[in-house]
Amino acid sequence: MESVSGITSTTLQVLIDRLSNFAVNELLGLFFGVDDDIRKLERTLLRIQGLVDDIESQHLTSNNGAWQAWLQEVKTISFDADDLLDKIDLELMRLNSDNGSIHTKVRDIVFSSLKSLSIPRKISEIQKKLEGMSDEIDRHFTIEIAKKKDPHGHVTSRRPHSSSDENKRKIIEMLLWIGGGVNVSVIPIVGMGGIGKTTLAQLVYNDAEIVGCFDLRIWISVSVDYDVVRITKSIVESATEKRLKLSELDPIQVRLQNILRGKRFLLVLDDLWNENISEWDVLRSPFSVGLPGSKILVTTRNSVVSSIVATIDPYYLQPLSDEDCWELIAQRALSNRSLDGKEKLVAIGEKIAEKCGGSPLAAKTIGSVLRFKLVESEWEALLESKLWDLPEYKTEVFPALRLSYNYLSAPLKRCFAYCSIFPHNYEFEKDDLVHLWMAEGFIQPQGMKRIEDIGNDYFDNLLWRCFFHVPHFDYLDQPVYHMHGLIHELAQLVSTDICFQMKDGMSPLLPIFRNARHSSLLSQEDIQPMTLKMFQRYKGLRTFMVFCRNGSHIVELLFDLFRNLQCLRVLNLSSTGILELPDSIDNLKHLRYLNVSKTNIKKLPESIAYLYGLQTLKLQDCFNFLVLPKHTKNLINLRHLDLDIKRQLSSMPLEVGKLTSLQTLHAFIVGKDAGCQIGELQKLGNLRGRICITNLENVVNLRDAKEAMLEKKPYLDRLELQWNEFRDGQEVLSGLCPHYRLKELRVTNYGGSMFPSWLSDPSLCKLVSIYLRSCHTCTVLPPLGLLPALKSLHIYQMHSLVSVDHRFCGSDMDNMVRGFPSLESLTFQDMPNLKVWTGLNAEDMPHLHQLIVVDCPNLVRLPSLHFLSSLKSLDISQCPILQSLPDEGLPDSLKTLFIVDSTILKGRCRQGGADWSKIRAIPKIEIDYVEIPPQVREN
Repeated sequence: MESVSGITSTTLQVLIDRLSNFAVNELLGLFFGVDDDIRKLERTLLRIQGLVDDIESQHLTSNNGAWQAWLQEVKTISFDADDLLDKIDLELMRLNSDNGSIHTKVRDIVFSSLKSLSIPRKISEIQKKLEGMSDEIDRHFTIEIAKKKDPHGHVTSRRPHSSSDENKRKIIEMLLWIGGGVNVSVIPIVGMGGIGKTTLAQLVYNDAEIVGCFDLRIWISVSVDYDVVRITKSIVESATEKRLKLSELDPIQVRLQNILRGKRFLLVLDDLWNENISEWDVLRSPFSVGLPGSKILVTTRNSVVSSIVATIDPYYLQPLSDEDCWELIAQRALSNRSLDGKEKLVAIGEKIAEKCGGSPLAAKTIGSVLRFKLVESEWEALLESKLWDLPEYKTEVFPALRLSYNYLSAPLKRCFAYCSIFPHNYEFEKDDLVHLWMAEGFIQPQGMKRIEDIGNDYFDNLLWRCFFHVPHFDYLDQPVYHMHGLIHELAQLVSTDICFQMKDGMSPLLPIFRNARHSSLLSQEDIQPMTLKMFQRYKGLRTFMVFCRNGSHIVELLFDLFRNLQCLRVLNLSSTGILELPDSIDNLKHLRYLNVSKTNIKKLPESIAYLYGLQTLKLQDCFNFLVLPKHTKNLINLRHLDLDIKRQLSSMPLEVGKLTSLQTLHAFIVGKDAGCQIGELQKLGNLRGRICITNLENVVNLRDAKEAMLEKKPYLDRLELQWNEFRDGQEVLSGLCPHYRLKELRVTNYGGSMFPSWLSDPSLCKLVSIYLRSCHTCTVLPPLGLLPALKSLHIYQMHSLVSVDHRFCGSDMDNMVRGFPSLESLTFQDMPNLKVWTGLNAEDMPHLHQLIVVDCPNLVRLPSLHFLSSLKSLDISQCPILQSLPDEGLPDSLKTLFIVDSTILKGRCRQGGADWSKIRAIPKIEIDYVEIPPQVREN
């Protein structure tokens, strides 16, 4: 709906910014006319943008088809101009990929290229169209705009509330109640969108009392796409934390019954919409096997759904009071600023709060907007905006969300609208979304600032304004994001015909959207060639993403698909089960982002190496993948090569060191041949994040290792060094000293007898985590206690280590250095020859809170531990001849003690045993997985 989109002005602004950058390009300046035409086009677009701003800010399209048609035409021509700039960009990139001196040959070549593409003529045609449209609007509509001007002008560019605790308390009481004559009770939480149903359910779900009372807790986001098979399968996968290969409902439900039988479980079904009672009966049938007290907590906006599923009275979540809404607005808008002298601002804010309809989401988004606007006139402009009264908005929340959208800058509007092609409740990573925005050209350059950093700023801005939400963290403890349902609806609303989704069951005779640029295919069934063929009509598509669910896959990837979608910048075929990409992918000259992760692909076509604009290539979890294209070195604009270490690659492709733009390279496989050796890392000074350098047995000596120049890579946070065949490696490891900013280090299968001195150098002042594994021939630990910031230390499978003494902490007999000043967690595991650990001093490890000693079958003695005043958890397992706990006892801070398969220690720690007095005061004690109850310890 164009009357509410505001996307035309946004499209124009992004195009104008891009034209500004083109206008100063020195290569275009070599040719009389081309650069002048681009400047002229920029001036015309600026004039038209002013008219578009007037139209969109006054909502003149609501009842006027002429306005809508005019805006559609402006948008179409703008996209044509943007596509033309893409073609110019592509030619310049192609020329830059040549290593010769570009200025000695560029004049004739570029002129020939531009001429063959009819670039000057096409620029002139676009210019004439825009001038004609500008004249038309001046003649016919200027008077109407003037009449409808808003007298105030158009403004351009968690603390819980009082009822939260009460709501949480009541829901917890309902969940803990056992009764009603049924094993499983269903409790709906009902309320309007944005009222906080999901937030309340999350607070309850993670409450310590709830965690302790249920054997199994499962959270499922349901949303509008209700499918019994998908939901049931998701419940099983969540409960088992394993992928389920079944696809038929009956065996899946049998599996679910086996999981739930004999357990008291809590299942949360978030955002349930389906009103079909028979489908609900099918879904709930396996749940009856749960123990009495099992609960299903449902969140829904729909009171009909509530009446269908409820077995006890629903809990209706009431809107916030106007005072609570103002409190939320003020927290975000004014933060810790004093309200003295701001009485008028407060009065305006309280009136704005009344318009939020009691929605915390609306209040937070409005507060985020007002935080950057502390002038009374700006607050008044928002209060008196016509958006609050537009008939298009059917809820009181939407105007607030739309106003927050209106106050975004043009690039942010475009970035946000783009997210409409994601499925509902889709979870995404920050970096990946930023890479998508980069590929689409949404991120505007800011001097010398890295484009990814600008994109991160965009993301953080949208996160602050509540457009994104963090539901949980992944296995690397990185946040995973999604969009609230109403926010996703807003994105779909403002993206109109530019972005669209195609789902199962949609008619193949869909109308062709003239301006369609970004699309996704959502399927729970195998995708047939005819479905893909429908997309060939959208020749201007820049984005094509496929989201397969329930194990569905692409049956056949059409050879002609890429011949028809030559404007694509983003292609995401991850998790689609494809076996290969067709050679015709080289038709995608504008492609900047390619994701084939989690597929069965074995190799990429050699023609990919000529996609000069490619910025991001993702190959995560492609377990059959064997080889990268021979000429990968041609991808001079490649910034992110997301390849993990689970591949079967023998080495990297030749001369990968020429990819000097690379910033993401999660794995580097060292080869033996020239052009594949570790020295290829030398020129990759922009690498950042994490990298695993594997096959280090192929590095011959210290000189070769130093060629990697790891000490010159300041942006690497995590470094893993891995040997896959036994080699001494001591000389090689000495040459792999990282930059002092490194935060995490992993060394695997190292064959030296000792570690190099750099590993314990205090200059590694940012190093917080070390993981040493399978260093079988190492006989002495380095003095890691000298590392000032080290918090986590894990040492596994050092089979030649016999003893650990004071040198481990970094002290000698004459030096009272405080060892491990920041260490919080220490693990010794699988050390078959370790006999004695001594040498801890009273000043060592002042912050250690977790100590794990596992599978040390010859360990007979532990050091003194009583002075570890921060120690909370001690785990001693598979240490059968450990003679006793330390004579001095254990620290008073200890909260949990686990002893497993440690025969002598088990006997000494039973009630009345020699070490019983040392442990009886510890709040939680488990011996061989059996907890000793408090009443036993009190006797």
